[in-house]
Amino acid sequence: MLKQKKRIAPRAQVRWPVTMLTSKATVEGEIENISSKGAFVSCKDLPPLEDGFVMVIKAPDHKTMNLNGKIVWSTVVESGEGRSQFGIGVQFTRMTADDSQFLHSMSAKQ
Repeated sequence: MLKQKKRIAPRAQVRWPVTMLTSKATVEGEIENISSKGAFVSCKDLPPLEDGFVMVIKAPDHKTMNLNGKIVWSTVVESGEGRSQFGIGVQFTRMTADDSQFLHSMSAKQ
């Protein structure tokens, strides 16, 4: 896959709830895979594409993470029930050193 070849960091397959906070909206979603550089998120609503946002990520057995990110690509994904959802590629733009280390160790395990 083309997207796989562009990635510079390995991804960990996860199912973590995420809330994306923008200046105009709050969007709930689920992270399906993640690295120390970015994530793939599925969600029912699409955050405003022009805005950066804060991602509140609830990983099991870890403190809640608040990362800054921006959408770098998006697509429509059909769910099993025939309803459309959005899939978005998020690039992280700011995080703490602890969160970076945690995400790096998660993706290194896979």
